[in-house]
Amino acid sequence: MKLKFKYIAAFLPLLAFSSCKDSFFDTAPATQITTPEVFSSESNIDAFINGSIRFLMENSTSQDNPGLPTIFLTHEVMGEDAIARDGRYGFRDSYPYKDPFDNGTRRALFFWTLQYKSIDHANNLIANIKIDDSSKESLKHLKGQAYALRGVNYLNLVRQYQFTYVKDPNAKALPIYTDPTTPTTEPKPLSTVKQVYDQIIADLKEAERLLPGFKRKVKNRLDLNVVYGLLARTYLTQENWEQARDYANKARVGYPLMSATQYTEGFNDVGNPEWIWGHPQTQTQNLGGASFLAYIETTPYATDAKGVNLYFGYNSIIPDPNFITLFANGDVRKSLFDIAKQPAEAIYRSYRYRKFRNKHPNRDGHIVLMRASEQLLIEAESKARLDDVKGAIDLLNELRRKRNVPDLVATDFDKLKAVQEILLERRKELWGEGFRLYDILRTQTAPVRRETNETFVDDAGKTVSVMGHYILKFPDGTNITPNSKYFLFPIPLNELNNNPNL
Repeated sequence: MKLKFKYIAAFLPLLAFSSCKDSFFDTAPATQITTPEVFSSESNIDAFINGSIRFLMENSTSQDNPGLPTIFLTHEVMGEDAIARDGRYGFRDSYPYKDPFDNGTRRALFFWTLQYKSIDHANNLIANIKIDDSSKESLKHLKGQAYALRGVNYLNLVRQYQFTYVKDPNAKALPIYTDPTTPTTEPKPLSTVKQVYDQIIADLKEAERLLPGFKRKVKNRLDLNVVYGLLARTYLTQENWEQARDYANKARVGYPLMSATQYTEGFNDVGNPEWIWGHPQTQTQNLGGASFLAYIETTPYATDAKGVNLYFGYNSIIPDPNFITLFANGDVRKSLFDIAKQPAEAIYRSYRYRKFRNKHPNRDGHIVLMRASEQLLIEAESKARLDDVKGAIDLLNELRRKRNVPDLVATDFDKLKAVQEILLERRKELWGEGFRLYDILRTQTAPVRRETNETFVDDAGKTVSVMGHYILKFPDGTNITPNSKYFLFPIPLNELNNNPNL
């Protein structure tokens, strides 16, 4: 891989992000930082990790690429339950499967370079944090976080750039880099899906070995529970149901499911009890109107003098009306939907979904990265696939009670019905959190997009149609089908030109 920056320059953006003290620069000007200085103390290493995480979450090449959450939003609009509103900036070309598929777009380049640069940051940490059996636990914890960071990047990449593990583990997927990139680094060829998963598991297992006892101060750090959750995601995709079940169970220890009331509070704060992993942000870090929350938030934050609802940001992503029908009456999640009925408001005719709300007026909402509900659903699905239908439905009922939904009766379900019910619950519970495309690919299914014939009476007394799906086929005019090339992200043209080994 030909990264377009020199070895030392790779550290400079991270130092700008970090929270280290001015004394960090005492030995050399900022433009002359050398690798030994960067890794000369635990506090410097800690600052580097902080900057590495912030780079992955916040680095932006344009308004429609607000860090890793760009990929979450792209995953959502490539499914059936979310719509990118026509004419709105941000994800209008992801919704019809255009810019994720076209390797010449700036978004295709962004997806690849963001994650591979994050891998390079992890590689520098792993190479330069020297530990042995006698090393301080705190130093082991720093290196463990670096392994986890590399692991999550490769896990995300392999699920974006190739079909699921069980379809063909020998399919060519990605180049693997485990050493820091330098100007003389030889570009790597593609490794197989299996080789990438072997690397992911090796990294996460090493993180698991190094992280016991680590007590993080901020939830964006990758601790042992996060590593357990990442292993659960990995094994889920590999269909290693026993390991997925066990690691998902361990991941959510200490993170109780949020209450129905907490579900209505806006999904914007790492203080939520079931957030295992999340990224807190200040107003400055939140990238203004082009942030994750500004794209997916559809709740008005004020009204103008005429009483017309005012919205912050692009409000590009709305729920499909057919999605709303999946929720039972009384479900607290269903109470978060309503229709924008004012002809003068920005999202007129669209359903609002008040699951995600920024923190107004400061607009410093946080990004959710892993929740106990997701891990419970991994555990439940794994149990169902292992023929423990009662255990799976018992877990599902644990979640349903927290959403004010009546219990299911386990004897009404066989294995297949239980799995389908859990997959449906994943769609309902995890909407907007970036899982939909992963699930489409791993289950080798296709989203079913349907137009809506729903109408309503607006505030002017006119009967009008609700905004629904308007793209029902792939760009070439064919039907949306499983295992399509249009679901995979492409290696960008720049990378193909720079790496003759691909």
